[in-house]
Amino acid sequence: MKRHGFLIAIYGVNNLGKTTQAEKLVDFLNRNDWKADQVKYPVYRLKPSGVYINQLLRKNANSEISEEELQMWFTINRFQHEELVKKKIESGHIVVAEDYVGTGLAWGATRGAKLDWLIEINKPLLKEDLAILFDGKRFKEAKEKNHRNEQDDVVTERCRRWHQKLADMYGWKRVDANQSVSKVHDDVLEIVSQFLRLQDIWKK
Repeated sequence: MKRHGFLIAIYGVNNLGKTTQAEKLVDFLNRNDWKADQVKYPVYRLKPSGVYINQLLRKNANSEISEEELQMWFTINRFQHEELVKKKIESGHIVVAEDYVGTGLAWGATRGAKLDWLIEINKPLLKEDLAILFDGKRFKEAKEKNHRNEQDDVVTERCRRWHQKLADMYGWKRVDANQSVSKVHDDVLEIVSQFLRLQDIWKK
């Protein structure tokens, strides 16, 4: 019987090692009888949304664009990439998505957009099957110069609290990001393995 795939989302503020852990998870899954793919949002190569978002986050970090308009561009970017994600899942792949819808909710709310409105504009998008929140103090040595979301520590801490609120709302699983890389990986694997075991029970 053909195996169905899943969408796993990884959330948390910038500079917590999410990309490293997403890569390690995908590598583990591919070595253990699963087909897995990694995607990091926004997908900058997509035109027009990704290219424009990249400019706003870096080259024009102080742009006067409203938070609502910016979040609409993020939503468009997810929508543009959704067909590929759906095809992967339908073919049995596990797609590990870093900074998916929940990231837009957290950053949008942090910068003043209404949470209900943010939820509404993202409602048509594919829902993740499992969400993992990386929580902890940022690794400040990993800060990217001139990135809109990485320079203001006060704003980032406020965004961290929004991530925590959303985790409570949606039941995201939590991982302490301030452990060793290997311990974080082990914790992620425990969460994902438990999730996959449940899926096998349901299939029976």
